[in-house]
Order: sequence, then structure tokens, then C-alpha cells
Amino acid sequence: MVDIATFAYLPLISLILGAVAGFVAGRWIGIRGLLWLIGLTSAGALVLIVMLAGVGTGEEEQAFGPFVWLTGSVLPFLLAVIAGGVGGRGLAAKSNA
Repeated sequence: MVDIATFAYLPLISLILGAVAGFVAGRWIGIRGLLWLIGLTSAGALVLIVMLAGVGTGEEEQAFGPFVWLTGSVLPFLLAVIAGGVGGRGLAAKSNA
């Protein structure tokens, strides 16, 4: 079994990586790269949501893994990518002006 610290640090690490990825995509790669990053992350979240929807009655233990990855990793990463991308785009626009 995994240590409980893994579940505690997973959202924090995901937020940091997402903010850095969003900032880099927004600042240097451009809006198209940022939208691709958001789209691919959303597609990953959709796959996990479909996996959670497929869990039947009496099989609730199978939902633990996808639920942890969705709420602890993918959704914080998506939030941070959007926030980092907005910051990166703002700095890119300010440096061009």
C-alpha cells in the first residue's frame, strides 16, 4: 500500500507542475500550445470520469484509484495550467508592448 504522504503531496506537486507548465506554455509556446495542454488534460479527466461512471453497485473499491487521480492530480493540474497560462500570456503581452 502507498504511504499516506503520497496522497497528501500529490495535489501540491500537481499544482506546482501545472503552474510551471501553464506559465511556460503561455509565455513562450503561445496560445495554441496552452490550449492543447488544457485540452489534453481535460481529455484525461474525462477518461477518469468515464471510469468512475462505470463502477457498479458493490464494486466501490474499484473507484478509489480513479477518484484519487482525478481529484488529487488531474483537476489541480488543470486549474494550475489555466492560472499559469493566464499569467504567462499576461507577461508575454506586457513584454511585447
